[in-house]
Amino acid sequence: MKRSLRQLISPLLSQTDVESPSKDGNRELKRPKKVQSHLSIPSKSKSITCKVCGMCYYDYFEKDKSMHEKYHSSFINGLTWNLSDERCITTFNIDSSKGRPKSLKTLTEVRISMIDKKSSRQISKVDELLKMVNQELNALPAAEWWKMDHKDVDIQGKAFVMIIENKAIGLCIIDPIQDLEKQCRWMLYKTQKIIPQPTNKLIKVGISRIWVCHNWRRHGLALKLLETVLSNMVYGITLNKNNLGFSQPSFAGGLLAKSFNGVVHKSGETLIPVYLEE
Repeated sequence: MKRSLRQLISPLLSQTDVESPSKDGNRELKRPKKVQSHLSIPSKSKSITCKVCGMCYYDYFEKDKSMHEKYHSSFINGLTWNLSDERCITTFNIDSSKGRPKSLKTLTEVRISMIDKKSSRQISKVDELLKMVNQELNALPAAEWWKMDHKDVDIQGKAFVMIIENKAIGLCIIDPIQDLEKQCRWMLYKTQKIIPQPTNKLIKVGISRIWVCHNWRRHGLALKLLETVLSNMVYGITLNKNNLGFSQPSFAGGLLAKSFNGVVHKSGETLIPVYLEE
C-alpha cells in the first residue's frame, strides 16, 4: 500500500509542533512561542578587592585564592630575598616590639644592600618587587634608568633594597638627572602643584620610587633608606638632602618628602624638591 506524503514526513516533525486549523479549514503547523532566557549569575562570582594589599581576585577559584595569599604575604611582610651575591652596605638594629613594655624590647637587624647592575638575578628580583610597589602606589611602571650606565650624567642611577630576615621589606629606586633645566622643579606641598619656574638647580638625583612594606612601617625605615642613599651615591662623598628630588610624590610620599627635605617659603607655603621623569 502506498503511503501519503503526510505519512512519510510526519516522523520528521518536531514533537513540539502542533497542528491547528487555519481560517480556510486547512490544517497548519503551529509552533510554540520562543521565550527569552536570562542567565542567572550567583553573587559569589563577583570579584573581591583586598582592603590591605589591593589585589582583586575571585574567592571561589582556588588558583586565585592561592595567588592572593602569596601576594598578600609579600605585601605585608616583604618579598623573599635569599640572594647570596648581594652587596650589603650598612646594617643597624631597630626596636620591633611595638606597644610592648621596655623590659620586653626586641631588637631586629636591618640591612641595606645596593643592587649590582651586572647581576641578572638581582635585577629580576627588584623588577618583581617593583610590580608590587607600583600596584600599591597606582603608578605606571618606573623608568629603567637605574639599570643603565650613562656617560653623559654626573651621578648614575641605582637601586637600594632593605632586608629583614631574608625578606625585602623596603625599596628605593634612584634615577639620574639627564636635563636639569627640563626636569628639576619645586612642588607646592599643600596642592601638589608643580611650580614651572624657577628651575631647582640643587637637585642631583631623583627618587623614582621609595616604599616600605605594610608590617614594617612606622619605624622610620623610609628616612633611613634616604639617608643611606645620600652617603652611597658617590664614592667618598655624602650628598646634601636638597640634592634629592622626588618624582611627584603621592600623599604619603609627600609627607615623607616634607619631613626629609621640605623647605618653607617666605610665603609660608612648604615646597618639595621634585623632578619630572622622562
